[in-house]
Amino acid sequence: MCRLFLNTGRIASKKTLEEYIGSCSDYIGGAKLDVHERNETKLEQHKDGYGYAYVKKDHFEIRRYREPIFQRNPVDEIKKIETDVLFVHARKASPKIEVNIKNNHPFYWYNGDEYVFGHNGTIKSQIKNFDDRKFFLKGSTDSEKYFYAMLTEMGENEWKVDKQMLSKILEYWDYTAANFILASPKKAWIGVFYRKDPLYFTMKLYKTEDSIVVSSSALPSLGSPTERLRNGDIIEIDIESNNYYYLSEYRV
Repeated sequence: MCRLFLNTGRIASKKTLEEYIGSCSDYIGGAKLDVHERNETKLEQHKDGYGYAYVKKDHFEIRRYREPIFQRNPVDEIKKIETDVLFVHARKASPKIEVNIKNNHPFYWYNGDEYVFGHNGTIKSQIKNFDDRKFFLKGSTDSEKYFYAMLTEMGENEWKVDKQMLSKILEYWDYTAANFILASPKKAWIGVFYRKDPLYFTMKLYKTEDSIVVSSSALPSLGSPTERLRNGDIIEIDIESNNYYYLSEYRV
């Protein structure tokens, strides 16, 4: 279970980044800006490492850290980055899955095109529907296998993301949630699939004149969300035009 943050276009303000990081600590020392099923009566901290990816000269740079994001607090270093794609993932490890750098998101793959991926939720099923002759596991997470299952299906679908492809991947899996962010230097895709805790797993999209932000957590500095991505929603972001499109109006 994790907290996801994607920012395309103009990078968000220091205040917005602080709100996201605050959500990962569950707002220690202050009022909770985002209340959901998992933090109503207790702390719900995402403290098992974090990572971020950004585009520099048309290629992804990736950083991963073992410390909690709210302990290291990388706001100032992120604000120095010149990029139009930023993806941040703060991890709360699923039960029985090791906490280490190899299991930190975002995951990366290159085949001439580049992709980074992060997941929020736990997939309880054994994931075997990926091409293990092409994709070699570096860690032990369900999330890395999910990424490779998606890439396997994309490779058979002209590298497109759509509802049918995702339905094929998820059809027989048992999961709490299979929310994801997948990004290339030119496009990004967000999918929302969950079976419990809708307040926790609902993604929020904020669109401004020159940016799009998608977050697991509420970001009050950006106002009310432009969209609350509901269960079964899949969207594609065209980074250059600063527009997004629904690939599925399907509702679970």
